[in-house]
Amino acid sequence: MSSAAPQERPWVLFVIVFMLLVALTPLLLSSQNNAPTTFGSNKIEYDFTEPSSDDLNVPEIVRVGVYILSVGNLDTKTGTYVIDFFLNLKCETVGCDPNDFDIMNAADIRKIDPQTTEEDEAAGEAYYRVRGNLQTNLNLREFPFDEHILAIELEDKNKTRDQYIFIADPKLSGIDSEVYVAGWSLEPYILGQEKAHNYLIYGESYSRVKFAIKINHSWSSSFMKGLFAAIVIVGAGMLSFLLKENEARDRITLSSSTLASAIFYHMTLTASVPPVGYLTYADRFMILNYIFIATQLIVAITLFLMQRPEYDTPEQKKVAKQIHTTTRWMIPLGWILALITLHLTTFGI
Repeated sequence: MSSAAPQERPWVLFVIVFMLLVALTPLLLSSQNNAPTTFGSNKIEYDFTEPSSDDLNVPEIVRVGVYILSVGNLDTKTGTYVIDFFLNLKCETVGCDPNDFDIMNAADIRKIDPQTTEEDEAAGEAYYRVRGNLQTNLNLREFPFDEHILAIELEDKNKTRDQYIFIADPKLSGIDSEVYVAGWSLEPYILGQEKAHNYLIYGESYSRVKFAIKINHSWSSSFMKGLFAAIVIVGAGMLSFLLKENEARDRITLSSSTLASAIFYHMTLTASVPPVGYLTYADRFMILNYIFIATQLIVAITLFLMQRPEYDTPEQKKVAKQIHTTTRWMIPLGWILALITLHLTTFGI
């Protein structure tokens, strides 16, 4: 029987080869996520809007821009990140004061270093280097394939919008060609816009200017570090369908250990995600895996119960054989199709 087994099941060899190829995938794929950023100012997309002409009928107008030097250490639990940038301010009107600003989304500003010369001050200009922690509201619905918009928001400390207004100026803004981004990829994009921010309790409106950049993880890096291990765990559990229907005890053991491994991995995968009130992509991905692992376990338990002496009849053996023959292809194929459907409905083609 041992010599005839490979001839009776030639597909077993193909399954083994396929699993080996899947396991070697991380070694065959390379990610450029940690490569240094090299784009220059001519490659950056500027998305800037100016206030309307009616809004500019105020005594003091200041053009403002930011030049990003480094960004990183994004903490997805708190929404804080470290950033280092130059802040450039230039008076559009005579006699304005560009120095009395406040960074509105600051979590912990470590240092604001004035770099304004006497000539700059005489020309109504001000320059600062700012280093510290800012915060933003993160959208983690697509985790681990998430991308985030990191903002820098400024207001004047005392003057309302009918006295003082900012203009986001692309000529004063940019991203350094050798910007350092810790753990993320920075897109060559910068947004600049001004809007009125109302403080209803005081009945006042202030000019708030916002600059934003986009960061993300490469798809290959997110997949390999986030979901690949889960696919290997569930795929290994699906090998239980290679066992015969009368080996239900071994199938239960393999399916149970697969379910436990998947749960522990899910907890590890989402450890860096705060307790948000919605399901992330990783949550939906793992829940889908749980459903198929549980189905696999139900089939194994059903086959085990059908091996009891009171059910040991030719008819029951025939039913067990039919269950085994049907589910050994239906469940793995349904699992693959479900994962593809989840990806397409979330990200498209």
